[in-house]
Amino acid sequence: MIFMAVGTQFPFDRLVRYMDEWAADHSDQSVIAQIGEGNYTPRHMQFARFMDGEQYNNNIRQAAAFVSHAGMGNIISARELGTPIIVLNRQFKLGEHRNDHQADGLKWMGELEGVYAASNQQALYQHLSDLLKSSDKPRPPTNNGHLAISDAIARFIKTGKR
Repeated sequence: MIFMAVGTQFPFDRLVRYMDEWAADHSDQSVIAQIGEGNYTPRHMQFARFMDGEQYNNNIRQAAAFVSHAGMGNIISARELGTPIIVLNRQFKLGEHRNDHQADGLKWMGELEGVYAASNQQALYQHLSDLLKSSDKPRPPTNNGHLAISDAIARFIKTGKR
């Protein structure tokens, strides 16, 4: 099963549409999505506008891959639960966010273990293909995942280096 989530603050119809199109072409794969309040209504995947925390985390835990907006909360959750996550950044110029901070952090996010950064539809689909071919699901970090990520963020803010 693939789990996709866009979060609760802003619609992200582009990601929902990408995943709905992917689901149409991969009917052998189950896709469950949390789509928020966007305008696009999926036709090829199971979805809910919002999910409670328990169901949300269960979906992450059970997924072969988690596809998400490039939000730190989802990255942290995926790492804690040992599920690979593919992140696609929202774009300011498309009205998907207030600024381009997700695009700015996409490169270093993709360097975190178990995090795959996609800047476009083709990269998203390639990461999905690669992850579904792999039988290895990463284990949750042995140290505190929050600490490793927060250390990486602090280092980036202070030095501009990953």
